[in-house]
Amino acid sequence: MTISKYQLRHLKKTIKKIKRNDSSATEVVLNGFDVESDNTLATLAMSLINNTHVKILYLHGCNISAKGAYLLAFALRSNKSLQHMWLNDNKIGSTGADALASSLLYNRTLLTLGLRNNSIGNRGGKALLRAVNENCIIAGIFLEGNRMSSRVVNEIHRITSGEPADQSDDEFEVYEHKDVSEYDNETVTGSVISKSFAAKTLGAIKEIDEEDESVLSDEVDFDFTTCFQQKETQGKLAKLKEMTIDRFMKRKIRPSHPR
Repeated sequence: MTISKYQLRHLKKTIKKIKRNDSSATEVVLNGFDVESDNTLATLAMSLINNTHVKILYLHGCNISAKGAYLLAFALRSNKSLQHMWLNDNKIGSTGADALASSLLYNRTLLTLGLRNNSIGNRGGKALLRAVNENCIIAGIFLEGNRMSSRVVNEIHRITSGEPADQSDDEFEVYEHKDVSEYDNETVTGSVISKSFAAKTLGAIKEIDEEDESVLSDEVDFDFTTCFQQKETQGKLAKLKEMTIDRFMKRKIRPSHPR
């Protein structure tokens, strides 16, 4: 991403203001800057730690990855002034979302967090869900356009908006298995009664994916929960494991190297 000399001057000037805690820098807009290509994001994050004036930070489309999210999460643990942080249209993923979720366990000033279109799967969504259960300050996390289940998104929205729980629903951690392909490996592992078999099976499978989050094939139509409930024999479980891995292989999903 190429930026003009004027944009570069604006970027450097803005970060200097944040670093020296300039009272005029209350709303920072850096949309479209490739802040992770050098040490710019690291400098910005370190400058935010002790800043007491920045209230709103816009970083839409700044090529921020999980690494950048870790830097921002580190700053959020200590920052006491930032109320709104917008990170839409980046590449944070579930790993980055997990880091941001951890920071929410310490931060008590952030009110809104924008994470639209960041390739966040169920693992990251569930980490954010745990965080909003602990953090009663944050009032909105925007998650449209990610890869997580709509049920996770809706539950986060319900909690942050203060809506009462639907008593008709079963325990949230037990997922429905109508369309297995929409869940990543951690979601499926967490939804079965006994986790050992699914953990071993899915743990041995790795898809060529930037987050290493396996996306289950539509062809895999086995109901793991039913198998465990019916107490299938070891022989049938071994056959099921073999057939599952075989179908993943047909979708160009390769086993990872054993550790």
